[in-house]
Amino acid sequence: MSKKIKYVVLFVEGETEKEFYESLIRFYRLKSKNAITQSKVFNVKGISRFEKTVTSKLKIEVLPKFHNSEIEVVCCYDTDVFELAQKPPINWKIVRKKVNDLGINSFHEIKAVKMIEDWFLKDIVGLSQYLKIDVPKKLEGKSGYEKIKTLFKKGKKPKVYQKGSNTHKFIPDLNIQLIRDAVKDELAPLEKALSVKL
Repeated sequence: MSKKIKYVVLFVEGETEKEFYESLIRFYRLKSKNAITQSKVFNVKGISRFEKTVTSKLKIEVLPKFHNSEIEVVCCYDTDVFELAQKPPINWKIVRKKVNDLGINSFHEIKAVKMIEDWFLKDIVGLSQYLKIDVPKKLEGKSGYEKIKTLFKKGKKPKVYQKGSNTHKFIPDLNIQLIRDAVKDELAPLEKALSVKL
């Protein structure tokens, strides 16, 4: 019996994350010593929508096309909403069970600690170049999100950074290798799923 072809499906919170993970996958394709697994990135449009959107996308868009494939599901999200909320916006055990009920046994979580903006700030030089500002000696703001918002206000390009929206035009200016190396432990389950070997 021939071995099943793998197919990795990523679910992310918003447009900015979608653009980042698509850039990361392009980076893996260029740099990996192995051919990487075929994949698709879906934007669920908000943390609270993972539970419903993951299963509906799998049922309608993935399983009919890839029913003979070995499907791996990867959910990518920020940890800040889980650390601060008394009642977390989503129960990952329920999401995992719903995915499992579809006959998909491989489920991974990629957690951006505390938020994906903290990852972007690993390349403060690339962000500053995009905004056409000098690299700041100190970043203003309590969170990664607040720090990037402050940077954008100083920039000569868009003056507003809105989380999850299409303000992601800066992502091609980022050093993906630098960010990946800084957060490789968080990305390890994704790299394993995609058969990445750097």
